[in-house]
Amino acid sequence: MAKFELEDFVQFGQLFEIYGGLLSNDRQSICLDYFSYNMTLAEIAEQRNISRQAVLDAVKKSCKKLQAFENELGLFAKRTKLKKLLEEIAQSSSKRVKEKVEKALKEI
Repeated sequence: MAKFELEDFVQFGQLFEIYGGLLSNDRQSICLDYFSYNMTLAEIAEQRNISRQAVLDAVKKSCKKLQAFENELGLFAKRTKLKKLLEEIAQSSSKRVKEKVEKALKEI
């Protein structure tokens, strides 16, 4: 898991958006750098004066936790399903309804 496929990277970034607050402060910070600021493992390690392996371990363990949170709570799946439904409604509704749905989509 040292390198993520782009889809995995995006998915874990989205899971981090939802569940990141449930991680320890250190792991939150490392994942923020990795997923949000797109820093490399080496850059994060140098910034924190720890080994690259320690950063990799933190990212791996955090990803496992994020996936476990999603498996238990399913908020990402629910948000994705809701977004798809709202997009379908927006495509087939009146102008007034469409505007409200588009506003809701921007907030998701």
